[in-house]
Amino acid sequence: MTTNSLSDLKIQLNIIETKDANIRITTTTSSKIEFLDVQVENNHGQLRTSVFYKPAAEPYIIPFLSDHRRHVHRSTIKGQLI
Repeated sequence: MTTNSLSDLKIQLNIIETKDANIRITTTTSSKIEFLDVQVENNHGQLRTSVFYKPAAEPYIIPFLSDHRRHVHRSTIKGQLI
C-alpha cells in the first residue's frame, strides 16, 4: 500500500488486524521495498518498479543444502536441460 497519510494507513491496518487473530501486519516506512521478485521505489512521488533478485537466490539451481527433497533437485536440473 502507498499513502500520503501514514496515520490513516495505520488506522486501516489496525482495523484489518483486529478482524482475524491469524493476521499479523508489520508496518515499515521506506522509499523502497522488495516483495517477491519486484522492487518498488518511490522516486519523488513516482513509483518505479524493477526486477529484484534475492541475494540468497541462485538462478538455475537449488542450493544442495536446502531443505528440498532429492527429486526436486533432479527435476530442476532436468528442467534446465530441457
